[in-house]
Amino acid sequence: MWNMLKTNLILEKSNKKNLFACIIVVAFVFGLVLFIQSEELGNSIKDKSAEFQSLAIAVNKFQNVDASDNSNASDIYKNLVLQKQLVATQIAALKLNKPDLFLNTSIELTNLREKSYDMEGFDKVASHIPSKSENQLNGVLYEYMKKTGMAISIDALSFFQFLAYLFALIGSIWFIFMSIYSSGIMVEDFQHTSLIKGYPITFDKYVLAKCTSSMLIVGVFIIELFICSLPLIYFKGLGNPSYPIAVFDGDFSVYPIYKYLLVCILYMIVIAIFTILLSVILNVLLKNMYLTLFVQLLLYIFPILFPTLMNLVPFNPFNYLNITSILQGETLNLANPVVLNSTHGLIYIGISIVIMVVIIKLFLTTGKLKRV
Repeated sequence: MWNMLKTNLILEKSNKKNLFACIIVVAFVFGLVLFIQSEELGNSIKDKSAEFQSLAIAVNKFQNVDASDNSNASDIYKNLVLQKQLVATQIAALKLNKPDLFLNTSIELTNLREKSYDMEGFDKVASHIPSKSENQLNGVLYEYMKKTGMAISIDALSFFQFLAYLFALIGSIWFIFMSIYSSGIMVEDFQHTSLIKGYPITFDKYVLAKCTSSMLIVGVFIIELFICSLPLIYFKGLGNPSYPIAVFDGDFSVYPIYKYLLVCILYMIVIAIFTILLSVILNVLLKNMYLTLFVQLLLYIFPILFPTLMNLVPFNPFNYLNITSILQGETLNLANPVVLNSTHGLIYIGISIVIMVVIIKLFLTTGKLKRV
């Protein structure tokens, strides 16, 4: 078994697919670092200025009228005008380095927005205002920072903040990336079963060695994300690993960056194992990497196309394969809100992994392989 694993690792190191995937990861991270550097992404003043412009566009969709309490203007118009004023105050507070004023204004803004979601005419300006879940995340974050007295980060993303942004971005496409990477993991092996049957180990152990070597390559991908982000330390500094990030984990709460990264990495590892095992099973059944990839992506987008099924079948692991969507509570914004949390996701995906291991064990050790 150990010798087979070493053999697989040697083969994986020279596999052009793995080399290409590593290059893609490196290019993606370096490109993102350069983008952060050039666009000043995460700069609070710049972000709030863009938010102010978006609100200005929303206000201009209404006829210019008096927005005072005694006027005949619609409630949503009055609300937007007040939001615009508060964002202007936020910008001034950031420029004048008045963190208390910024936090108090931010909390007032989130409360004001909370009222706007139920107002008549909100649909007309919804694209210019953060979603309900985004607003709740902001509210929890600002309340936490006010309570703890933590300093607001004004500058563009530092190293640790960038890692949080990077893993959030990767988390939204991780299953797709892993599906592409693993879709042909056993196709060649199943096309030449006579060679494999000559190995001095059982076929299920061969599959285990193959999957283990693939997971080690996945570990290299994750390490690359950290290593390729290091130049940002030179550009923007190390940052604070305890800086808070608002998340949804069944309830809106706050994680320090290091905890957020650990959750993302754990999720990525579990999803990688799930995807590789699923690829093995589909390779056996379909004997084609393109059909395998098609079925995987179809299963992935099915809950997105039919979100009502998330409530009907909450234990479907494909509901939980977008890490970022789960941690940001995006399913709460659906017409029929769905409550999904990361803990349940890890449990359901973990159970699915166990089931697939059992299926592979039974399928590959009962002689049924001969039909391939």
